[in-house]
Amino acid sequence: MGRPAPDFSNQVHDFDPGLDNGLFWTLPIDRNSVRVEPGSGRASLLVSNLEMEDYFNVINALQDGTSNVATASFAVHWASGMKHFKVRDEATGMAGEFIRNTATMAWSVESAGQTYVSGPEESSSSLSAQIGHERNGVFFPH
Repeated sequence: MGRPAPDFSNQVHDFDPGLDNGLFWTLPIDRNSVRVEPGSGRASLLVSNLEMEDYFNVINALQDGTSNVATASFAVHWASGMKHFKVRDEATGMAGEFIRNTATMAWSVESAGQTYVSGPEESSSSLSAQIGHERNGVFFPH
């Protein structure tokens, strides 16, 4: 018994940076937007007015279809963590050291004259989060 096909008929917005830079839904951000306390698990990511596109639904986004210009701002904070763990997978060429913790987030986005805002960051929660340092591809030591 297979899974039913996803239904995107009720999706109204799909905010992402598009595929224009050759990377899948990825954009560079200013290095000053990221703060990390190595070894503690604490970190923050603060971004304001990041230019994105509103593709309306994921199918249209994957096809790089029509879109509206959008700007997003968000704040993510990772709390201190206690569970340190290492991963090394020769088969996939990936290794890393991570700290399991929790995170909170608040965000807003503006598109076509409309603004959408999350609840306050202190009202958010996560089931799981992690901070770490990963090596893969040419950076994976053989």
